[in-house]
Amino acid sequence: MILNPFANLDLFGKSLRVALFTREDDIVSDQEAARKIEATKAAGLNQAHGNRVIVVRDVTNRKEEADGMITDAADLALCIRWADCQNFVVYAPDHHVLGAMHVGWRCLREGTIPSYFKTLKEEFGIGPEECLVAGGPSLCMQCSEFSNPLEEIANIPPSFVAGKLVDLRGWAERQFTDAGVDAGNIEMHRDCTRCNPKTYWTYRGGDRDMVKTGHSNMLVCALKSI
Repeated sequence: MILNPFANLDLFGKSLRVALFTREDDIVSDQEAARKIEATKAAGLNQAHGNRVIVVRDVTNRKEEADGMITDAADLALCIRWADCQNFVVYAPDHHVLGAMHVGWRCLREGTIPSYFKTLKEEFGIGPEECLVAGGPSLCMQCSEFSNPLEEIANIPPSFVAGKLVDLRGWAERQFTDAGVDAGNIEMHRDCTRCNPKTYWTYRGGDRDMVKTGHSNMLVCALKSI
């Protein structure tokens, strides 16, 4: 367990709880993850590799098919599971509103990130320029190989493609800045899950069967009462 591994979010330690749980922790349930960060409830999603983002204020039991969630409820742990996909915490400190996203390559293609900020604006009146973003470990470019990326991810800017390799992190950062997030408010953890198989569960790095049975890394965050 690594508490608040993001410098930007560390500044708000009195307002947030943030943790990465990895292979060593091997936490399967959202409820266990919530207890680890001293949250009273847990919200998890049936992650669908789409672009649906929902507002949550209570336990969800992974019944909602979505890849992003936003809350203004304190002590509700937002739990995102990942093996190689990108995963993000988004915090609006002036409003004390918190969100989390699972962003695989299909989510990038489908527009989960812009959908998140559309929902945030519609439901809370908060703009992307008011947000801090922190991304957890995920595949590096050298480990993000596709058969034919310009066909599989037809809407990706060609500048993020080098042969069969795709800079998924770079594309995610571009989507955040295109949405209106200040580049200085985006922090990305640079560990690659596939390059560090002793630390992280990795679907592409040999843990496919274990991941399919429920083992995964988790990014967990919760608002504290203030």
